[in-house]
This record gives sequence, C-alpha cells and structure tokens, in this order.
Amino acid sequence: MGKFMHDNPLVSHSEVNRRHYSLTAIAVGLGLGVAGLCKVLYSGLPIPWVSPRNLLLGSGRVYYVGGLRNLGNNCFLNVILQALASCDSFVSFLDNLLATDGLPPEEKAERMPLLLALSSLLEDLSIVRDERIVLNPHGVMQALSFYVSHFNLTRQQDASEAFLHLLISLRDEFSHCYVPHRSSLADITLSHSKVYKQREGNQPECKRWKQNLFGPFDGTIGSILSCRNCSSVLSLDFQNFQCLPLSPVLNTNRDITSGCSLVDCLKYFTVVEHLDNYRCDRCWHITAAKYLSLKSEADEEKATKLNTCVDYGTCCCRGMFPKEELPCSSSSRATKQLIISQCPKILCIHLLRASVNLDGEPIKHQGHISFPLLLNLSPFVGDASSTEQGPGPLAMNVQRDGQQALHLYRQLNIQMSLNAIPTGGNSVHMANVDVASSSSSSPRPLPSSSKSKLYGLSAVVEHYGKCGGGHYAVYRRVASNPGPDDPGQPLAGLGKRWFYISDGHVSEVSEDDVLGAEATLLFYERL
Repeated sequence: MGKFMHDNPLVSHSEVNRRHYSLTAIAVGLGLGVAGLCKVLYSGLPIPWVSPRNLLLGSGRVYYVGGLRNLGNNCFLNVILQALASCDSFVSFLDNLLATDGLPPEEKAERMPLLLALSSLLEDLSIVRDERIVLNPHGVMQALSFYVSHFNLTRQQDASEAFLHLLISLRDEFSHCYVPHRSSLADITLSHSKVYKQREGNQPECKRWKQNLFGPFDGTIGSILSCRNCSSVLSLDFQNFQCLPLSPVLNTNRDITSGCSLVDCLKYFTVVEHLDNYRCDRCWHITAAKYLSLKSEADEEKATKLNTCVDYGTCCCRGMFPKEELPCSSSSRATKQLIISQCPKILCIHLLRASVNLDGEPIKHQGHISFPLLLNLSPFVGDASSTEQGPGPLAMNVQRDGQQALHLYRQLNIQMSLNAIPTGGNSVHMANVDVASSSSSSPRPLPSSSKSKLYGLSAVVEHYGKCGGGHYAVYRRVASNPGPDDPGQPLAGLGKRWFYISDGHVSEVSEDDVLGAEATLLFYERL
C-alpha cells in the first residue's frame, strides 16, 4: 500500500496523510477485534460464524463434553483429569472402590474425600451434552491438597508429577480405610481390621484389598543381568511403575532424531547393554572345577561342592583354596536389559523432553515423536530373548504408522461395536478380537499372546512453551453414541471421536490432528 501511494502521481500528499490515518485507525480496530475474538474463543463461548467442528451425533444435533475451569495455573491438573476421564477402566476402578468399601455415606465423605470428588468429576466429564459446559475442579484440588501440601496446585507444575501425586494420594486414602489410624502392625493383627476380616465364603478381605491397592496403572519393569560366557542369569530386579518414562532418541546435536517414533523409544528403553570385564561368580566356579580336575591328586569332595554350588557371590567356595593357589577366571561378558514384565491395564507413557544443556540450564527437547493409535506391547514384554533382536515382522506391521495403523484401529473399533455389551459404569466386555493386517489379501489374526498386549490410544497431553512454564492441553477420546432421546448419558465406549481440550475450550478434531501432536504424556488402554 505504501509503495502504491508514493509511486502513484494521482495521489496528493494531503490524501496520503488522510489515508495514512485511516489505515492506522482500521489497523487498530482490527487488532482490537481480533483480540476480543481470541478472548471469546478461549472462554469457550459459541460464535455462530466462527465455530470449530463439533461432535455431531444422531440427527445432526451438536453435542459437547465438559471443559474444566482454570483456577490459576492449574492446567497441568486439568489435562490429567480429562485424560483419566477418557480411560474407561479407571472410571470403573473408582466405581468399584466406592461400591465395595462398606462405609456408611457420612463416614465415606469424611474418610474418602478425594475418591468421592474425583469419581464425581470424572462422571461429569464422561457425559456428552447438547450445550457447552465448563466444570469446576475445585473439589478435587481441595481434597488433593490434604495429601500433597508441598505441591502447590495453583502454580505451574509438571503434569506427570501431578498424575503420580494423584494416584499415590488415592492409594493412601484407600489404605487408611483398611487399618486403624496410626497403628502398628501388631495392633492391626490384634484388631478387627478390614484386612484380616473374613467375608462371606471364608474369603479374606486381604485378597480384595491387594487387588484394589494395585490399580489399573500399576505395571512392573524387570532388569535382567546375565553372563554371555556361561549363559546364567546373574540377577533379576523388579520395580513397580505407574508411568513409564521413555527417553526420545537424540542425534549428535542432542536434538530429537528426525522420524523418531514411540516404538523407537521403546526399543531404546529395552535395548541390550553390553558390559565388558565383568566378574561372574559362576564362571569362577566352572574355572575352579576345571583347575581341580587337572591336578594329579584330584579332590572329588571339593569338585562336587563347586559343581553343585548355587549360592554364587555369597558362598565360601573360595576359602577351599590357599591364597597362593586361588584360581582366577578370565573376565566375563555380561548383558543388562530392561523389560516390561507385567503390563498395566492402562499404560501411561511419559516422553522425557526435559533435559539440561552443557551449561546446566534446563532445556526442552522440541520435535515430533510419532505414536500409533494401536500399540502392540508384546515385543517389549517377557524374557530377554524376545527383545534382544527387536520386534518381529508381525509386531512391526502392527506398530507401523500411517494408513495401516489407522486401518487396524478402525477395524478394531468396528469389531468392538459388534461385540461390546455395556455392563454398567463405563466398562465394556469385549469378545475375542482378531486384528487383520491390511497388507495381505487374507486376514491374519494376531497370536493370543499378542492380543493381551494390544493397547488403544485414549488421550494425548501436549505442552506448549519451555521448561518451567507454558501451557498444557489434551486430546481426549470420547464416545459418540448417546441415546437419541437422552444425550446426557455416560459414555459407553463404542464409536470413538476425538476432542482437543484446553481448560474450558473444547473442540472436535480429527485423528490426524491427534497423531500430529507433540506429545509429552500418552495414555493407552488395554483392549
């Protein structure tokens, strides 16, 4: 415009000034209008001529799920609550706890405030409505503050930490209902504690308590240390997890590798680590037995003890030899590997984007890490031999992103719609589902061992900004089939659609939008 006015001889200087002020006024007006529009959109108010794609159910009616009010930098907790609401088995888990705790209503409200508040809020978030609504998470925040007073719920916090704090607080609250307050183990065994109380049929309450104590997010990581010389397992360590931490694959510049995927992160997590110059006690026993067999006066008693010893590392076999005669074995080669030894019902994955640079300053690894709608975890579960060579061809076909993964996921949803039988709450019983590969003309079912390790994506948490600040939003999977006459029904878990939720703002998005998210937390539910 400026070039036109200065180069055009038909425009006078006074006209240029007038037009300059007019353009300035127009620019200011447009700026204020855009700012107001953004404010309205952020508040979640419907605008007739600017509205995101909404969930169309039944006969063209528009439905929504509830957003959550931001009470002061608590977006990190809002995304966790929305993600939990998308996990049917977690909502059912809370319902079962409330239904079987045996407490009267007044005592339940006093002793289980977090469980009651969370269950009520998730139930509201699991309802589709024909109008926009923004719910208040204040009740959950107030109940949670009893257990995590050191964790400020109104300041910017890490969403993964909030998730773990919430699960641990629920476990603490539930455990306190089973034992007397501030009691020793001796007091518990002598009292009428619910842990030792016998139920009908002589079944101890302790069994149910253990089942409820370990919730749907609980899994186990195994660490296997083995010797490659003698093929013996040197140690087995197990650790419980509720959120699986996975590091992205980085290049030489410490940036996320182009094309990095969730499967790559799982491979990196379960990769076999080779340890050189490792001292294996079993290898020493084998060497010592051979040393005795080569002596002219063989000591059969010592040789038998060496060959039958199983207490490697704690035995006294080395004391059988004089110090100057103590045989030495050559250094062994060992391998160490992490595996997922027990799969949770709901798999929460934390992609570790936070790090520090060479100057010790916190940084965030930016970049897209692709993830599938359908995840097969079987290649990363079990003994070392199943993961040392990496996922097999069938597993890689299941993991592959793009059209094939979308096809598998949609085929599974169709099968779910045909075989699902709602049973109360938000749970759905499924018949055996065979997932066919789209790359072959004839359907090829997955092995039964792989079926139990199939997970469907339920929610994706995304973080905007740098370490220590920014904003959280969530992509959440919801059902799209409420009753035509009564839309305000709990989600039954059949036809799935996706929503993007940023506090109180809710809009429907496509699967491609979800798969394009720069995820920091992923929630997968076992199928």
